[in-house]
Amino acid sequence: MDPAARAAEAAHAEIWRRFVDPVHHTLYHYAGRQGEVVLPLPEECALAKPNGMSWSTPIEDGPFFGGLYLSGLCRRWESRRDEESAACARRIAAGLTALAEASPTPGFVPRGFGLDGRCHYPISSEDQVFPWFHGLWRYLRSGLPAAAESQDIANLLTATIGAVSRHGWQIPCARPELGHRGSYIRPTMYDSSRLLFLHRALAGVTGDPQWLAGYHQRLAERVGKDGRTRLELCARGMEYGSPDQPDTCLWTTAMAQAALAGLAELETDPERRAAYRQGLVASARRAVPHLARHRRFDPALGRDFTVDWRFLNEHWRPQATSEEAIALARSQLPLWAARNPRSPHEDDTMREPLFAAWIIALAHDPALLAEQAGNLRALLAHYPWPELFTATFFIAECCYYEALAPGAEPREGPRGS
Repeated sequence: MDPAARAAEAAHAEIWRRFVDPVHHTLYHYAGRQGEVVLPLPEECALAKPNGMSWSTPIEDGPFFGGLYLSGLCRRWESRRDEESAACARRIAAGLTALAEASPTPGFVPRGFGLDGRCHYPISSEDQVFPWFHGLWRYLRSGLPAAAESQDIANLLTATIGAVSRHGWQIPCARPELGHRGSYIRPTMYDSSRLLFLHRALAGVTGDPQWLAGYHQRLAERVGKDGRTRLELCARGMEYGSPDQPDTCLWTTAMAQAALAGLAELETDPERRAAYRQGLVASARRAVPHLARHRRFDPALGRDFTVDWRFLNEHWRPQATSEEAIALARSQLPLWAARNPRSPHEDDTMREPLFAAWIIALAHDPALLAEQAGNLRALLAHYPWPELFTATFFIAECCYYEALAPGAEPREGPRGS
């Protein structure tokens, strides 16, 4: 077997061994070597302990990780056409729908479930809702769900994003007094690509001409100090900091690349599609230097990873708004890193280069893939998956089936929803 294929399958096995909740089918952010996790109690969720963002708990990124992973699993199924791939995709899709169905507020998607299988923290974000939408949208287009399930998911996507639009494209918190966390209308490429994709995708899902009209309106909307249209921003692609800066976050900005890929797939106008392709390739080429970050990975660092996050409760304080919750969560990050130095190390030397690889894969640029295919394959084979504690290596599987697996090719042209 091709070493990259073997590495992707080993990553798949390890994700399912340790990081997928066996009951709710949501992804944990981290787990011990035998899959140990410490789930929040209902009273901790109610009091927002250690913080309302759920940062540093294992359930902080359920829609984020599950949504992107579902997109990769759909690619896996398209490549393999086996029942195991289909079953895995269906389980993750079920977890994503369960999260949204548990929401007490339209437009809010909980990040994960606590110990009782119902409780959750009160604050989500735009970086949780977009991957949730994207993964389920991709699942709809895969042909895997039956007609009734497809309609239920379409209704859920429409209701959730419709509510977000009524909040001015901000993500509401579970409790109205907390306000909002995150927005899709900022004058950046990152937000423009996601905003345009949500409109264009829902036009296909619903058949409602208002979503398509909104898409065309947003395309031409001039934003920011430079007065560029959102389409022009998309064509510029993402900018990334230096690979020497550990806080450069390709894992979140990769969502913009996924949005551009979806837009290029759905767009029927050749000029607009070319603009999206231009942005995809620009982002991919700027991501290339970040592949080298894997060389800093040290498997000997931080072998004793602490999954019990409750020491952070000692630093808790009440939070009346989402801004207060974010400030508290950020103040706790250095405490988590000091207790678990392996966590930021994996972020820097595993998460970021693997997401850079996915950004490159999503561009489907023949010249760039020919140039970097060897590096991508070597990167996937570089890591000892059983020795990792954070789940972000799920993106290695997404990367392989997006661009390296036999028959991998860009999806082009509209086809139904």
